[in-house]
Order: sequence, then C-alpha cells, then structure tokens
Amino acid sequence: MNYRSHQRRNTQSPQDSVVDKFLNRLTQLGNNLSKLEDEVIFHPSEGYAKGIVEELKLSNVQLRKFYMEIRNVYERYLDYELNFSGKSEDEKKKKEEELKYHLYRLYAVTHYQVNRGVIKEKNGEKFLKLMDNIVDSLVNNFNKENLRKASDFFMAMVAYSKRES
Repeated sequence: MNYRSHQRRNTQSPQDSVVDKFLNRLTQLGNNLSKLEDEVIFHPSEGYAKGIVEELKLSNVQLRKFYMEIRNVYERYLDYELNFSGKSEDEKKKKEEELKYHLYRLYAVTHYQVNRGVIKEKNGEKFLKLMDNIVDSLVNNFNKENLRKASDFFMAMVAYSKRES
C-alpha cells in the first residue's frame, strides 16, 4: 500500500498530528519499522519525516544525536553479523544485548533533551512519545532491516530539518 492510498483509506481527522498518524501507522505494521514503506518516510511533501520535523519544529542539532546513535548501532550490527556467524548462541545473545544497551540509552537521552528544554516543552511530550515508540520497535524487533529503516528515517528527518544559526 503506498502512502497516498493509505491516506485516502485512513479514517483519522485532518486535525490529527503527523506524529499521531505515524504512530498509528507503526501500530498497524505491528510496531515494526522495517515494514514502513520508503515513500512514506522520504517523500518531500507527504512523507512522515518532513511532516514530523515541521510539526515539532526540530532542528538538525536536536536530531543529529539520535541519528548518530541509531546509525552507530546499525553499523555495529552489520559488523556483528559478519563476525558472529558460527558463534555460539550465548555469544550472539551477549553481543545483541550489548548493542541494545545503546538503544536503551536513547530513552534517557530523549527525556534529558526534553527536560532541559532542548526540545521545546509544548512539543516535548509528542517527541517523547515518538522516540519511546521508535526505540520500543527497535528493541522488540531487533534486526538489520528495522535498524536500517530507523537510521534512514532519522537521516531523512535531519535532512528536512532546519539548521540552527
């Protein structure tokens, strides 16, 4: 299903926020980012990434930390995948938990950013909800495609965000 047909079939009111629409779509997909269509992430006028950035008035400075953390976990996962084939299940589980640690840290980093006012208070609750759902998705569906899609999503948000002067 492409983004436009999803929008036509969507029964939400036009006042629903882009964050809410994204979270509803994520729920429809079983909280699995890897099932999210590329078009609904990247499209410049109808994609979630640009819409969320504009709605929450996020700057690239605010987003870059999250993008870099998720990108680093994704790259470490790729390295782990190459170097851990043939290893014992215990070794694989230990490495996976080590990688998930960096995702768990994002819960605290998000709250820290909101609590110290880096993310403006009126948008803070929406940003917390967004990040909690994304991190939940990554932790509960820990795989290469989910990490890649999250990395791409944050890369798109950074690309559509305004640079702070």
